[in-house]
Amino acid sequence: MLVILSIVMIVADVRYSTFSQVRPYLTLLVTPIQVVVNTPQKVLNWAGEHLASREGLVSENQSLQSEILLLRSRQQRLDSLQAENVRLRELLDASQRVDEKIVMAEVIGFDQNAYSHKLMIDKGFSSGAYVGQPVLDATGVLGQVVETAAYSSRVLLIADASHFVPVQLSRTGFRGILRGTGSLKRMELMSVPRSVDIKKGDILTTSGLDKRFPSGYPVGVVRSVKYTQGKAYADVDVVPLAQLGRSRHVMLIDKPKAER
Repeated sequence: MLVILSIVMIVADVRYSTFSQVRPYLTLLVTPIQVVVNTPQKVLNWAGEHLASREGLVSENQSLQSEILLLRSRQQRLDSLQAENVRLRELLDASQRVDEKIVMAEVIGFDQNAYSHKLMIDKGFSSGAYVGQPVLDATGVLGQVVETAAYSSRVLLIADASHFVPVQLSRTGFRGILRGTGSLKRMELMSVPRSVDIKKGDILTTSGLDKRFPSGYPVGVVRSVKYTQGKAYADVDVVPLAQLGRSRHVMLIDKPKAER
């Protein structure tokens, strides 16, 4: 019956436009149904677009993070190369101020512990290195060679507790002995009478009295001077000028064999 009724209504509407006046009102009844039917599809389409957009943003973010890390690593490498170039220029400038013949060397290892401070360089007796040879960096006296092999040598740093350097005050000419303490940041000027004119900031240079270190090379700067009641000598702390433990390139002073 419903099918027959539907066919009759369709034919009557096509031929005689029977329902043309009420069709707009019937549309109002059908619209909610269409909205309900179409809503799931719209929700699925929106969710798909949203997820695709989020996945794209996540992928782009990961790509940008990787690119940032790569650029940072390149920047760090560039900073390292720039710092090394600065050190090399400083070393070159320092070598031009050295009157004696020099041999350039690179630090290839460190041997530091609580009792000894040594480093390894890439020059041995095949390059002219010898035991007792003075070693400098761009800022001051570093130490001396204590052991040589064919293609490498060990250098004892001036901060080692067993190392002593004859020095003099650049300002007054006072001479003394600078002793290592085992710390890379502190040395002691020994046997300084209370009457000596010495103060914070004074520069100490090699005196040359030991015939090992040529005179005039910077060694350290006075950090503090303390006078203790009852003691005949002052306690003088000195900061090494050389970049102990940080220098990568050094200079070996090649003295004539007669002066070694």
